[in-house]
Amino acid sequence: MNRLKAKHWIIPLILVVGITLAIGTGVFANKQQANTTENVLSVKVAQTEYTEVIPSLTLNGTLEGQTSATVSAKISGRIEEVLVQEGQQVKAGEPLVRMESVELANSARQAGDAVRKAQVGYELALNDFNRYQMLFDKGAVSEQQLDNARAKLKTAEADLSSAASNQSSAQQQYSYGVITSPVDGVIANKTATIGQVVSPGAALMVVQDINQVYAVINVEQKDLGRIKIGQNANITVDAYAGQVFPGVVEVMNPEAGAASRMFRTKIKVDNTGGELKPGMFANIQLTTGDSVQVLTVPQAAVVQKQGLYYVFVVENDKAVRRQIEIGDVSGSTITVTDGLQPETQVIISSVNRLKDGDTVRVTQ
Repeated sequence: MNRLKAKHWIIPLILVVGITLAIGTGVFANKQQANTTENVLSVKVAQTEYTEVIPSLTLNGTLEGQTSATVSAKISGRIEEVLVQEGQQVKAGEPLVRMESVELANSARQAGDAVRKAQVGYELALNDFNRYQMLFDKGAVSEQQLDNARAKLKTAEADLSSAASNQSSAQQQYSYGVITSPVDGVIANKTATIGQVVSPGAALMVVQDINQVYAVINVEQKDLGRIKIGQNANITVDAYAGQVFPGVVEVMNPEAGAASRMFRTKIKVDNTGGELKPGMFANIQLTTGDSVQVLTVPQAAVVQKQGLYYVFVVENDKAVRRQIEIGDVSGSTITVTDGLQPETQVIISSVNRLKDGDTVRVTQ
């Protein structure tokens, strides 16, 4: 019985001694040190520095043709022939669509016949009036007979004028059977097809003059004072990476849009090569002043949260968060207007994983 009790005491004693030895030999200490090492985040840093930049305003916009004319029918009818294709270059006055016009041609011919008939009636009335005038001068006819001849002449004259007006209208209606280009340009958005029945005002295609195009932007009120007519701009599009198209601010709407409260502005761009197409998205950079020295940090260092901007600096192996005020973005750098000093080391890697006060290790 005593031997059993001794065994019960020996086992716990062995466990206590083992734990004591483990602590003494640093097994748990090494594990704690390993955990601490795992919590250290390796980061890369960059130094804030002054950079000479040209103040600019970068906006996104859309390209539009300098002249864009919608082509539509002026009369109802069926399309007999479509004479152009999309992308085709046309001149002002060039036929685009021909409509069935047999009835219009007949109306024009009948109107011409009516004019000729009215002309004959007018000439007869004129001859009668001249004859009665001569006889009246000789006393051979009464004044009433002369007045009747004069009235017939005026009636014939009115009939001739009315017939001429009808002929002009009929000829104009007949001319509407051939729809022509209102401007020089390129055919776009063609919907006209042979056999299609159209009504007046229905859009059939668009003719756009793209020898020069407009880059259209919307300018916020806070930036309005930085833009003026005649200001130079550089335009780029994704389709031609690395190619810059120069432009000039030509039109600024004096009234803000009712919905956006922004000012629609047009920048004219030479496009004699035809590379730029209406509807393309464009990036527009406007030079707004002379070159100046500004403090910059890499974009990779800046964190945005709830409308505020932060960077992390390294102090005593800790990541310390600092709020900053930013300015323009240029390339891969951001201008810092407040919150940092020159030659400050800012963290540029893993910034989205950092919290204020985290332990970090700077690596190359």
